[in-house]
Amino acid sequence: MDELQRFLRTAYASPVDPAGNESLAASRTDLSNLLPIVSSTDGPTHPSIPQTAPKDWSGLIDLVRVAARQAREVKAQAREQEARFEKALQQARDGIIASDERAHRAEAMAHEAQLCAEVRVTAAEGWAKAADERARAAEQHARHAEGWLTRVQDTILSEFADLTALPDQAAA
Repeated sequence: MDELQRFLRTAYASPVDPAGNESLAASRTDLSNLLPIVSSTDGPTHPSIPQTAPKDWSGLIDLVRVAARQAREVKAQAREQEARFEKALQQARDGIIASDERAHRAEAMAHEAQLCAEVRVTAAEGWAKAADERARAAEQHARHAEGWLTRVQDTILSEFADLTALPDQAAA
């Protein structure tokens, strides 16, 4: 590799081509700027390529750690938010189920109250009908009794007419 580098340095170092063609030498110089020289890792490098000093990667490692910690925090926050969401969702489900059960109980109670009311109305109608029949029977009994009382009164007045007449009425 060293020999190749020496050869390239000498070849591109002369501004004039051995044949006397200056444009060829200029194009070689331009090509050297475009094509970098690649060296092996075990040998010395070309002096035109700057050797980089080992960098301190601790800053990058710290940034990676900070980013990982933030990612873990975001993930923990997402889990907490998901847990809160699940809890709120379960509470909503429980509330809906409880409301549904209360509605069913209320409907059952209303249905039972309606049935009770219908039974009571039917009973009241029966009692009213029986009372109406008793009232008609009582009126008929009263008319019958009145008829007998009228006959008894007529009989008494006819049979005791001479005893109940006043002396002034008897002479007349």
